[in-house]
Amino acid sequence: MFENDILVAGADPGFGAIKLDIGDTKILFPAVICNGNERIFSTLGRTELEKGSDLDKQIASLDVIVRNNSSGVERHYFMGSLAESLNPKEAHYCWDEDKSTDEEAMSLLIVGLALAQPYPKTNIYLGTGVPVKFYASLKDKYEAELKGSFSVTFLSGTFKGQTRSMNILRSRVLPQSYGVFIKETLTEDGKPTNPKLFGGYVVVIDPGFRTTDIATFYDGIMLDPPNSFSIEKGLQWAYAGVAEKLKEMTMNHTNPIETDDKELDKIFRVNKGLYPWNNGAIDLNPVMKKMLAQLAADISREIMKTLKPMAGRIHTILVAGKVGEMIFEYLNLENKVLIDDPQFGNAAGFRIMAANLVNNLTRKVNVE
Repeated sequence: MFENDILVAGADPGFGAIKLDIGDTKILFPAVICNGNERIFSTLGRTELEKGSDLDKQIASLDVIVRNNSSGVERHYFMGSLAESLNPKEAHYCWDEDKSTDEEAMSLLIVGLALAQPYPKTNIYLGTGVPVKFYASLKDKYEAELKGSFSVTFLSGTFKGQTRSMNILRSRVLPQSYGVFIKETLTEDGKPTNPKLFGGYVVVIDPGFRTTDIATFYDGIMLDPPNSFSIEKGLQWAYAGVAEKLKEMTMNHTNPIETDDKELDKIFRVNKGLYPWNNGAIDLNPVMKKMLAQLAADISREIMKTLKPMAGRIHTILVAGKVGEMIFEYLNLENKVLIDDPQFGNAAGFRIMAANLVNNLTRKVNVE
């Protein structure tokens, strides 16, 4: 959305996927990246997606050059599903906890913003988040690093030949899960939408790819640790269990299957859980269902153990995230509610936060 010619964006750059929300447009692609190179054979016989918008087709073909206009440094990358296809051995997730100084993680975010912006040049106010356990140590660093001038040139796809430039004027950083609470309680003008959530104990659960963030609120205020915390377990843990079972299932064959979380993420996202093998496919969905149930049980147990002193007074547990949607039915928690559009819960909330920031600045200028 725009406020006084400024693009207001909410970003949730997770370990598994990049999610951005600008109000009328949402961006989602796997947070997978590798160095780009000249494409020769990979362009032969390539058919574009038959379905989807121009934006969908572009997201499927992220061959890009990202330039930091302040430093002059530019890099050529393949990202998302294109990186998975063209260079599966080198394509990887960005595991650095401090994404503000990770050049590749920053580039994934910049490309997401370039996809979202409707004009070649845009000024941006950005809202984003960091895991609960790292908020105290990384907040100021993120807000200092996540600004400046950048440009993205698209080398393939429907945007081929286009360059989009942006100036990130300011970033506001909150703990993961806080975005979900904002989405469920406030409008872009700062008006409350659900008074019930501003009273008593409310918990937000946001299971992710590597970690699960838990935020506890009392009368609308997020409580400090240990009541708000991170669990070092997420979808990656479930994938590890599936990989182990898949190897066990094929152990008697000449070449037992050894896979990883990146490949399995694609198998479940693209192939609907069917692993191509031996002139057919192995259905991994039953194994995945068991792992998700175990993940939900572990998360439920850890939450109730940590929040035991207030357990009987928690009147609402908001569950967010794509992984949250996957494990929701297995969570052994009372008063649980799956939010609408759970995968974009944080991104939408961070956008609302950024919009409120812009509105407050605008009011201040008008008053002065």
